[in-house]
Amino acid sequence: MNILIVADSFFPSQPGGLARVAWDAAKALARRGHSVDLVAADFMSNVASPCESFIEGVTCHLFSRPRFAYWDPRRFTAALAAYSAPVTRILAAKQFDVIHFHTIFTGHAVLRALRRVPQQSALVYTIHSPVAPEQMLTWSQQGIVGLVNQGLGLPIVRGMERTLLARADAAHVLSRFTAGELAKEHPGLRISYHVVPHFYYEGWRRNMPRSEAKALLGWAADRPALFTVRQLRYRYGIEDAIVAAAPLASAGRCTFHIAGDGPDRGKLERLIDQAGCEDDIAMMGRISDDTLHLAYQAADLFLLPTRALECFGLISLEAMIHGLPVLATSVGAIPEVVGPVLPGFLTMPGDQVALRAKLTDYLDGRLKPPSEQALCSYVSDNYCEGAVMERYERMYEAARLKRDDRNSAGRRRR
Repeated sequence: MNILIVADSFFPSQPGGLARVAWDAAKALARRGHSVDLVAADFMSNVASPCESFIEGVTCHLFSRPRFAYWDPRRFTAALAAYSAPVTRILAAKQFDVIHFHTIFTGHAVLRALRRVPQQSALVYTIHSPVAPEQMLTWSQQGIVGLVNQGLGLPIVRGMERTLLARADAAHVLSRFTAGELAKEHPGLRISYHVVPHFYYEGWRRNMPRSEAKALLGWAADRPALFTVRQLRYRYGIEDAIVAAAPLASAGRCTFHIAGDGPDRGKLERLIDQAGCEDDIAMMGRISDDTLHLAYQAADLFLLPTRALECFGLISLEAMIHGLPVLATSVGAIPEVVGPVLPGFLTMPGDQVALRAKLTDYLDGRLKPPSEQALCSYVSDNYCEGAVMERYERMYEAARLKRDDRNSAGRRRR
């Protein structure tokens, strides 16, 4: 198949869950013999016009997305035009069996391009998270501007998402939780969602003892190490994890290592200082994949303290494929992904006391995880690349059949 994937950003230059899913899928589809083009913003580039490169089997059309403050009204229209231009150019040069987009920005850019260069391509829409609840969480942290955006913006973004769902030939979600949330958001739409999760990196498994990985990272060898990697934002609950872990770390019972960056970094650093834990709780900042691979092998326990709207949680798979148990909140899709193998390792979101109690039980040996092999087997049995990509291909074929039916119905009406 000829497949065009349109993503918000290019994962190698702007790591994030959405970009990761799009980029991983593009490479995996190319490995399976499909012809794959990817359009995405490259945040390391200042080139306004798309730059074409062939990377790991994928023809990448990368461009620099215009940047505006979150309150600037040009933010949406400029982004839409920036994505629509390269998609229009590519559609004029090549026919595609499937066009697969990943956000409301990229989806509406595709619809705009198709008005200029019509194609009979099947349209596939991946919804990583329902847009209205997602935006409400973001805007809730932006003060008065956020309140204005909620009042004016929620009906707009909800309507945009509804339009894309109605136009798509296949609606793809990574979890049953997301499908359920979308059904609540758009009760009038009769849509059968394709629930296809993401996969872990096949090469990412333990290849050294925990003690050796700790030594390479400079982590304390004599205490259990807690670890998490996240964007440092309110919704991910890193504050709850710090408050829960601080007394245990201060007492010399563990260390806590936090990888990632984001708008809450300063606040979290001050919280660590106030707790007197700067020697026991470390902010690692943004780290490379090599360092992340080491950290999964050095850690004794992974923390996933999400407060709201965790629609998949790929990092939990990455942790478990290294044999690393995950202590998480029972939010969104986390029980769906983590619960089957670690049912006792779930706690209520936002409850710092309950999280500390779980940590204490783990450190005292009362909360025992399955073996490393059991965790690895669970992930490899349910989330391997081959099985997931077979489901992608079936989804694409279903989308193509639906597009053929729609095209035939359109011709009959004419």
